[in-house]
Amino acid sequence: MTGIGIIGSGISGLQLALRLQQLDIPVTLYSAQTAEELRAARPRNFPARFGPTQAREESLGVHAWQYDDARVHTWSITLHGGDTDLEFTAALTPPSSVVDFRLYLPHLLEEFTRRGGNAVIGPVTADQVARRHELVVVANGDRSVRELFPADPARSPHSTPQRILCSGFYHGIHEDSPHTLDIHFLPGIGEILRIPFLSRFGPAHVLAFEAVPNGPLEAPAHLDADADPAGFHREVLRLVAAYAPSLRERVDTARFGLVAPGELAQGGITPVVRRGWARTADGTCALAIGDAWITNDPLTAQGANLGSHTAFALAELIASATGPFDAEFCRDASARLWDHARHAVAWSNAFLAPPPPHVQELLGRAAGDKRIADAFVSRFHDPVAMWAVLSHPDGVDSFVKNCT
Repeated sequence: MTGIGIIGSGISGLQLALRLQQLDIPVTLYSAQTAEELRAARPRNFPARFGPTQAREESLGVHAWQYDDARVHTWSITLHGGDTDLEFTAALTPPSSVVDFRLYLPHLLEEFTRRGGNAVIGPVTADQVARRHELVVVANGDRSVRELFPADPARSPHSTPQRILCSGFYHGIHEDSPHTLDIHFLPGIGEILRIPFLSRFGPAHVLAFEAVPNGPLEAPAHLDADADPAGFHREVLRLVAAYAPSLRERVDTARFGLVAPGELAQGGITPVVRRGWARTADGTCALAIGDAWITNDPLTAQGANLGSHTAFALAELIASATGPFDAEFCRDASARLWDHARHAVAWSNAFLAPPPPHVQELLGRAAGDKRIADAFVSRFHDPVAMWAVLSHPDGVDSFVKNCT
Protein backbone atom coordinates (compact mmCIF):
# COMPACT_ATOMS: atom_id res chain seq x y z
CA MET A 1 0.00 0.00 0.00
CA THR A 2 1.33 3.42 -0.94
CA GLY A 3 0.30 7.03 -0.67
CA ILE A 4 -3.06 8.65 -0.07
CA GLY A 5 -6.30 7.64 -1.78
CA ILE A 6 -8.93 10.38 -2.15
CA ILE A 7 -12.52 9.52 -3.04
CA GLY A 8 -14.47 12.38 -4.56
CA SER A 9 -13.94 15.09 -7.17
CA GLY A 10 -15.64 18.01 -5.45
CA ILE A 11 -13.72 21.05 -4.27
CA SER A 12 -12.40 19.31 -1.13
CA GLY A 13 -11.09 16.22 -2.89
CA LEU A 14 -9.60 18.10 -5.83
CA GLN A 15 -7.89 20.80 -3.77
CA LEU A 16 -6.50 18.16 -1.41
CA ALA A 17 -5.19 16.14 -4.36
CA LEU A 18 -3.58 19.21 -5.94
CA ARG A 19 -2.01 20.30 -2.65
CA LEU A 20 -0.59 16.84 -1.90
CA GLN A 21 0.72 16.70 -5.47
CA GLN A 22 2.36 20.08 -4.90
CA LEU A 23 3.97 18.71 -1.72
CA ASP A 24 5.29 15.63 -3.60
CA ILE A 25 3.17 13.24 -1.55
CA PRO A 26 1.94 10.22 -3.56
CA VAL A 27 -1.80 10.57 -4.12
CA THR A 28 -4.48 8.93 -6.23
CA LEU A 29 -7.80 10.62 -6.89
CA TYR A 30 -10.90 8.47 -7.40
CA SER A 31 -13.64 10.28 -9.32
CA ALA A 32 -16.99 8.77 -10.23
CA GLN A 33 -17.13 11.07 -13.27
CA THR A 34 -14.81 12.20 -16.03
CA ALA A 35 -14.20 15.90 -16.58
CA GLU A 36 -16.64 15.84 -19.49
CA GLU A 37 -19.30 14.15 -17.37
CA LEU A 38 -18.84 16.79 -14.67
CA ARG A 39 -19.39 19.48 -17.31
CA ALA A 40 -22.54 17.84 -18.65
CA ALA A 41 -24.28 17.23 -15.30
CA ARG A 42 -27.26 19.15 -13.99
CA PRO A 43 -26.37 21.87 -11.48
CA ARG A 44 -26.21 20.72 -7.88
CA ASN A 45 -25.05 23.83 -6.06
CA PHE A 46 -24.15 27.46 -6.64
CA PRO A 47 -21.14 28.21 -4.42
CA ALA A 48 -19.50 31.58 -3.91
CA ARG A 49 -15.79 31.27 -3.19
CA PHE A 50 -14.43 33.95 -0.86
CA GLY A 51 -11.01 35.59 -0.79
CA PRO A 52 -9.13 32.98 1.29
CA THR A 53 -10.33 30.17 -1.00
CA GLN A 54 -9.21 32.13 -4.03
CA ALA A 55 -5.83 32.70 -2.39
CA ARG A 56 -5.42 28.95 -1.92
CA GLU A 57 -6.32 28.45 -5.59
CA GLU A 58 -3.70 31.04 -6.51
CA SER A 59 -1.09 29.11 -4.54
CA LEU A 60 -2.09 25.96 -6.46
CA GLY A 61 -1.90 27.76 -9.79
CA VAL A 62 -5.56 27.06 -10.63
CA HIS A 63 -7.20 30.42 -9.91
CA ALA A 64 -9.02 31.24 -13.16
CA TRP A 65 -11.94 33.46 -14.27
CA GLN A 66 -10.40 36.61 -12.82
CA TYR A 67 -12.84 39.05 -14.37
CA ASP A 68 -16.02 40.79 -13.27
CA ASP A 69 -18.54 38.52 -14.99
CA ALA A 70 -17.39 35.90 -12.49
CA ARG A 71 -17.31 38.14 -9.41
CA VAL A 72 -19.63 39.63 -6.81
CA HIS A 73 -18.47 43.02 -5.51
CA THR A 74 -21.51 44.15 -3.52
CA TRP A 75 -24.29 42.71 -1.37
CA SER A 76 -27.74 44.26 -1.11
CA ILE A 77 -29.50 42.99 2.03
CA THR A 78 -33.16 43.41 2.92
CA LEU A 79 -34.70 42.21 6.18
CA HIS A 80 -38.46 42.14 5.71
CA GLY A 81 -40.95 42.40 8.55
CA GLY A 82 -41.90 44.86 11.22
CA ASP A 83 -43.19 48.33 10.42
CA THR A 84 -40.64 48.92 7.66
CA ASP A 85 -38.10 46.82 5.80
CA LEU A 86 -34.49 47.18 6.86
CA GLU A 87 -32.17 47.62 3.88
CA PHE A 88 -28.50 48.26 3.23
CA THR A 89 -25.85 47.77 0.57
CA ALA A 90 -22.28 46.80 1.40
CA ALA A 91 -19.03 46.23 -0.43
CA LEU A 92 -17.59 42.72 -0.27
CA THR A 93 -13.80 42.98 -0.01
CA PRO A 94 -12.24 41.13 -1.72
CA PRO A 95 -14.99 40.19 -4.16
CA SER A 96 -16.18 36.59 -4.22
CA SER A 97 -15.75 34.34 -7.24
CA VAL A 98 -19.00 32.92 -8.60
CA VAL A 99 -18.31 30.24 -11.18
CA ASP A 100 -20.50 27.29 -12.12
CA PHE A 101 -18.91 24.19 -10.58
CA ARG A 102 -19.45 22.44 -13.91
CA LEU A 103 -16.70 24.75 -15.16
CA TYR A 104 -14.66 24.86 -11.97
CA LEU A 105 -14.37 21.15 -11.06
CA PRO A 106 -13.35 19.91 -14.54
CA HIS A 107 -10.70 22.64 -14.61
CA LEU A 108 -9.15 21.35 -11.38
CA LEU A 109 -9.43 17.69 -12.39
CA GLU A 110 -7.78 18.31 -15.74
CA GLU A 111 -5.03 20.36 -14.15
CA PHE A 112 -4.32 17.57 -11.66
CA THR A 113 -3.93 15.01 -14.44
CA ARG A 114 -2.00 17.43 -16.69
CA ARG A 115 0.60 17.68 -13.95
CA GLY A 116 0.95 13.91 -13.86
CA GLY A 117 -1.63 13.13 -11.23
CA ASN A 118 -3.22 9.67 -11.15
CA ALA A 119 -7.02 9.90 -11.47
CA VAL A 120 -9.06 6.70 -11.48
CA ILE A 121 -12.49 7.13 -13.04
CA GLY A 122 -15.49 5.10 -11.91
CA PRO A 123 -17.39 4.26 -8.73
CA VAL A 124 -15.41 2.81 -5.83
CA THR A 125 -15.98 2.07 -2.18
CA ALA A 126 -13.77 3.03 0.72
CA ASP A 127 -13.02 -0.65 1.31
CA GLN A 128 -11.73 -1.04 -2.25
CA VAL A 129 -9.52 2.03 -2.00
CA ALA A 130 -8.23 1.04 1.44
CA ARG A 131 -6.57 -2.06 0.00
CA ARG A 132 -4.32 0.15 -2.11
CA HIS A 133 -3.35 3.01 0.19
CA GLU A 134 -1.99 3.92 3.61
CA LEU A 135 -4.82 6.36 4.24
CA VAL A 136 -8.22 6.91 2.66
CA VAL A 137 -9.76 10.38 2.54
CA VAL A 138 -13.43 10.40 1.61
CA ALA A 139 -14.75 13.67 0.18
CA ASN A 140 -18.15 12.80 -1.26
CA GLY A 141 -21.49 12.13 0.38
CA ASP A 142 -23.06 9.09 -1.26
CA ARG A 143 -24.92 6.32 0.58
CA SER A 144 -21.82 4.24 1.34
CA VAL A 145 -20.30 7.27 3.03
CA ARG A 146 -23.30 7.70 5.28
CA GLU A 147 -22.82 4.13 6.42
CA LEU A 148 -19.08 4.57 7.04
CA PHE A 149 -19.42 7.96 8.76
CA PRO A 150 -22.74 8.06 10.66
CA ALA A 151 -24.16 11.34 11.88
CA ASP A 152 -22.68 12.69 15.10
CA PRO A 153 -25.78 13.54 17.16
CA ALA A 154 -23.87 15.81 19.53
CA ARG A 155 -22.90 18.05 16.59
CA SER A 156 -26.04 17.66 14.48
CA PRO A 157 -29.03 19.46 16.02
CA HIS A 158 -31.25 18.87 12.98
CA SER A 159 -32.62 15.58 11.68
CA THR A 160 -34.74 17.02 8.84
CA PRO A 161 -34.20 19.73 6.21
CA GLN A 162 -34.50 23.24 7.61
CA ARG A 163 -34.97 24.73 4.15
CA ILE A 164 -36.51 23.36 0.95
CA LEU A 165 -34.45 24.69 -1.94
CA CYS A 166 -35.20 25.66 -5.51
CA SER A 167 -32.29 27.33 -7.30
CA GLY A 168 -31.56 27.79 -10.97
CA PHE A 169 -29.73 29.75 -13.65
CA TYR A 170 -31.97 32.41 -15.22
CA HIS A 171 -31.83 35.21 -17.75
CA GLY A 172 -34.09 38.25 -17.97
CA ILE A 173 -33.13 39.98 -14.69
CA HIS A 174 -31.70 43.50 -14.66
CA GLU A 175 -29.03 44.67 -12.23
CA ASP A 176 -29.31 48.22 -10.93
CA SER A 177 -25.72 47.99 -9.76
CA PRO A 178 -23.47 45.52 -11.65
CA HIS A 179 -22.01 42.51 -9.85
CA THR A 180 -24.34 42.82 -6.85
CA LEU A 181 -25.93 39.98 -4.88
CA ASP A 182 -29.45 40.50 -3.51
CA ILE A 183 -30.66 38.66 -0.43
CA HIS A 184 -34.12 39.05 1.06
CA PHE A 185 -34.55 37.68 4.58
CA LEU A 186 -38.15 36.75 5.39
CA PRO A 187 -38.23 35.60 9.05
CA GLY A 188 -40.36 32.51 9.51
CA ILE A 189 -40.74 32.11 5.73
CA GLY A 190 -37.23 31.75 4.31
CA GLU A 191 -34.98 33.65 1.95
CA ILE A 192 -34.90 34.74 -1.69
CA LEU A 193 -31.51 35.33 -3.30
CA ARG A 194 -30.37 36.60 -6.66
CA ILE A 195 -26.70 36.15 -7.51
CA PRO A 196 -24.91 37.16 -10.71
CA PHE A 197 -23.06 34.03 -11.80
CA LEU A 198 -20.85 32.72 -14.57
CA SER A 199 -22.74 29.63 -15.74
CA ARG A 200 -21.58 27.12 -18.29
CA PHE A 201 -23.80 29.02 -20.74
CA GLY A 202 -22.17 32.36 -19.91
CA PRO A 203 -23.20 35.17 -17.54
CA ALA A 204 -26.52 34.46 -15.85
CA HIS A 205 -28.41 35.02 -12.61
CA VAL A 206 -28.97 32.46 -9.88
CA LEU A 207 -32.44 32.90 -8.43
CA ALA A 208 -32.80 30.85 -5.27
CA PHE A 209 -35.67 30.16 -2.89
CA GLU A 210 -34.74 28.87 0.57
CA ALA A 211 -38.14 27.95 1.97
CA VAL A 212 -38.98 27.15 5.56
CA PRO A 213 -40.67 23.73 5.23
CA ASN A 214 -44.43 23.90 4.62
CA GLY A 215 -44.21 27.65 4.04
CA PRO A 216 -45.27 29.75 1.05
CA LEU A 217 -41.88 29.70 -0.68
CA GLU A 218 -41.78 25.90 -0.95
CA ALA A 219 -44.04 25.43 -3.98
CA PRO A 220 -41.41 25.84 -6.77
CA ALA A 221 -39.32 23.05 -5.28
CA HIS A 222 -42.10 20.59 -6.17
CA LEU A 223 -42.90 21.79 -9.68
CA ASP A 224 -41.66 20.04 -12.83
CA ALA A 225 -40.03 22.86 -14.77
CA ASP A 226 -39.28 20.58 -17.72
CA ALA A 227 -42.88 19.41 -18.11
CA ASP A 228 -44.48 22.84 -17.68
CA PRO A 229 -41.88 25.61 -17.97
CA ALA A 230 -44.46 28.39 -18.38
CA GLY A 231 -46.32 27.33 -15.24
CA PHE A 232 -43.08 27.04 -13.30
CA HIS A 233 -41.93 30.51 -14.34
CA ARG A 234 -45.31 32.02 -13.45
CA GLU A 235 -45.14 30.60 -9.95
CA VAL A 236 -41.57 31.83 -9.48
CA LEU A 237 -42.51 35.35 -10.56
CA ARG A 238 -45.63 35.32 -8.38
CA LEU A 239 -43.57 34.56 -5.30
CA VAL A 240 -40.89 37.11 -6.15
CA ALA A 241 -43.58 39.77 -6.62
CA ALA A 242 -45.21 38.87 -3.30
CA TYR A 243 -42.09 38.58 -1.15
CA ALA A 244 -39.31 40.53 -2.93
CA PRO A 245 -41.16 43.21 -4.92
CA SER A 246 -38.08 45.35 -5.53
CA LEU A 247 -36.49 42.37 -7.26
CA ARG A 248 -39.63 41.69 -9.30
CA GLU A 249 -39.44 45.22 -10.68
CA ARG A 250 -36.11 44.33 -12.29
CA VAL A 251 -37.41 41.26 -14.14
CA ASP A 252 -38.11 41.49 -17.88
CA THR A 253 -41.13 39.20 -18.04
CA ALA A 254 -40.75 38.64 -21.78
CA ARG A 255 -37.17 37.39 -21.40
CA PHE A 256 -37.34 35.73 -17.98
CA GLY A 257 -36.71 32.01 -17.75
CA LEU A 258 -34.15 29.30 -17.09
CA VAL A 259 -31.13 29.66 -19.36
CA ALA A 260 -31.74 26.10 -20.63
CA PRO A 261 -33.92 23.11 -19.72
CA GLY A 262 -32.69 21.31 -16.63
CA GLU A 263 -30.70 24.25 -15.22
CA LEU A 264 -32.38 23.84 -11.85
CA ALA A 265 -31.66 22.21 -8.48
CA GLN A 266 -34.55 21.29 -6.17
CA GLY A 267 -34.75 19.51 -2.83
CA GLY A 268 -34.06 19.68 0.87
CA ILE A 269 -30.72 19.69 2.67
CA THR A 270 -30.44 18.45 6.24
CA PRO A 271 -27.52 20.11 8.03
CA VAL A 272 -25.39 17.35 9.52
CA VAL A 273 -21.94 16.65 10.95
CA ARG A 274 -20.77 13.06 10.55
CA ARG A 275 -18.13 11.17 12.44
CA GLY A 276 -14.78 12.46 11.25
CA TRP A 277 -12.99 9.15 10.83
CA ALA A 278 -13.61 5.42 10.67
CA ARG A 279 -11.95 2.09 9.92
CA THR A 280 -12.57 0.25 6.69
CA ALA A 281 -13.13 -3.51 6.54
CA ASP A 282 -9.40 -4.32 6.54
CA GLY A 283 -8.60 -1.91 9.39
CA THR A 284 -7.23 0.93 7.27
CA CYS A 285 -8.24 4.32 8.59
CA ALA A 286 -10.41 6.68 6.60
CA LEU A 287 -10.92 10.40 7.19
CA ALA A 288 -14.00 12.34 6.11
CA ILE A 289 -13.84 15.84 4.64
CA GLY A 290 -16.16 17.91 2.47
CA ASP A 291 -19.68 16.57 2.02
CA ALA A 292 -18.67 13.26 3.54
CA TRP A 293 -18.10 15.04 6.84
CA ILE A 294 -20.18 18.22 7.05
CA THR A 295 -23.26 19.40 5.19
CA ASN A 296 -24.20 22.99 5.92
CA ASP A 297 -27.24 24.78 4.56
CA PRO A 298 -25.94 27.03 1.73
CA LEU A 299 -27.40 30.24 3.18
CA THR A 300 -24.11 31.49 4.65
CA ALA A 301 -22.05 30.26 1.66
CA GLN A 302 -19.68 28.26 3.87
CA GLY A 303 -19.74 24.84 2.17
CA ALA A 304 -17.16 25.23 -0.59
CA ASN A 305 -15.03 27.59 1.48
CA LEU A 306 -14.95 25.23 4.45
CA GLY A 307 -14.13 22.38 2.07
CA SER A 308 -11.16 24.30 0.68
CA HIS A 309 -9.88 25.29 4.12
CA THR A 310 -10.19 21.71 5.38
CA ALA A 311 -8.38 20.30 2.32
CA PHE A 312 -5.36 22.54 2.88
CA ALA A 313 -5.32 21.99 6.64
CA LEU A 314 -5.41 18.21 6.16
CA ALA A 315 -2.67 18.34 3.54
CA GLU A 316 -0.39 20.06 6.04
CA LEU A 317 -1.21 17.49 8.72
CA ILE A 318 -0.41 14.66 6.30
CA ALA A 319 2.84 16.32 5.22
CA SER A 320 3.99 16.85 8.82
CA ALA A 321 3.03 13.37 10.07
CA THR A 322 5.93 11.49 11.67
CA GLY A 323 4.15 8.20 12.26
CA PRO A 324 1.68 5.91 10.54
CA PHE A 325 -1.74 7.05 9.35
CA ASP A 326 -3.41 5.10 12.11
CA ALA A 327 -6.29 5.72 14.49
CA GLU A 328 -4.23 8.13 16.57
CA PHE A 329 -3.41 10.23 13.51
CA CYS A 330 -7.01 10.27 12.31
CA ARG A 331 -8.44 11.07 15.72
CA ASP A 332 -6.02 13.98 16.15
CA ALA A 333 -6.50 15.24 12.58
CA SER A 334 -10.26 15.18 12.86
CA ALA A 335 -10.15 17.09 16.15
CA ARG A 336 -7.88 19.75 14.66
CA LEU A 337 -10.09 20.18 11.61
CA TRP A 338 -13.19 20.43 13.81
CA ASP A 339 -11.59 23.22 15.85
CA HIS A 340 -12.06 25.46 12.80
CA ALA A 341 -15.14 23.88 11.26
CA ARG A 342 -17.25 24.14 14.41
CA HIS A 343 -17.52 27.90 13.98
CA ALA A 344 -18.86 27.58 10.43
CA VAL A 345 -21.34 24.92 11.55
CA ALA A 346 -22.61 26.92 14.52
CA TRP A 347 -22.98 30.06 12.42
CA SER A 348 -24.72 28.27 9.55
CA ASN A 349 -27.20 26.61 11.91
CA ALA A 350 -27.89 29.88 13.73
CA PHE A 351 -28.70 31.66 10.47
CA LEU A 352 -31.56 29.22 9.88
CA ALA A 353 -33.49 30.74 12.80
CA PRO A 354 -34.96 34.26 12.91
CA PRO A 355 -32.25 36.72 13.97
CA PRO A 356 -32.04 37.27 17.73
CA PRO A 357 -32.26 40.84 19.07
CA HIS A 358 -28.50 41.49 19.09
CA VAL A 359 -28.20 40.42 15.44
CA GLN A 360 -31.19 42.59 14.51
CA GLU A 361 -29.42 45.44 16.26
CA LEU A 362 -26.28 44.80 14.20
CA LEU A 363 -28.25 44.81 10.96
CA GLY A 364 -29.93 48.04 12.01
CA ARG A 365 -26.56 49.63 12.72
CA ALA A 366 -25.29 48.42 9.35
CA ALA A 367 -28.25 50.07 7.65
CA GLY A 368 -27.22 53.39 9.17
CA ASP A 369 -23.43 53.19 8.81
CA LYS A 370 -21.70 51.93 5.68
CA ARG A 371 -18.51 51.21 7.61
CA ILE A 372 -20.37 48.66 9.70
CA ALA A 373 -22.19 47.27 6.66
CA ASP A 374 -18.96 46.76 4.68
CA ALA A 375 -17.17 45.17 7.61
CA PHE A 376 -20.09 42.82 8.32
CA VAL A 377 -20.39 41.54 4.74
CA SER A 378 -16.64 41.25 4.22
CA ARG A 379 -16.36 39.11 7.36
CA PHE A 380 -18.32 36.31 5.66
CA HIS A 381 -14.95 34.97 4.51
CA ASP A 382 -13.92 34.29 8.13
CA PRO A 383 -16.37 32.02 10.01
CA VAL A 384 -14.31 32.08 13.20
CA ALA A 385 -14.41 35.87 13.42
CA MET A 386 -18.02 36.03 12.23
CA TRP A 387 -19.30 33.59 14.83
CA ALA A 388 -17.42 35.48 17.55
CA VAL A 389 -19.45 38.53 16.55
CA LEU A 390 -22.86 36.93 16.09
CA SER A 391 -22.88 34.38 18.90
CA HIS A 392 -23.27 36.89 21.75
CA PRO A 393 -24.38 40.50 22.28
CA ASP A 394 -20.88 41.37 23.52
CA GLY A 395 -19.49 40.30 20.16
CA VAL A 396 -21.78 42.72 18.36
CA ASP A 397 -20.83 45.56 20.73
CA SER A 398 -17.13 44.95 20.19
CA PHE A 399 -17.56 44.67 16.42
CA VAL A 400 -19.47 47.95 16.17
CA LYS A 401 -16.91 49.79 18.34
CA ASN A 402 -14.07 48.57 16.12
CA CYS A 403 -15.89 49.79 13.01
CA THR A 404 -16.63 53.31 14.23
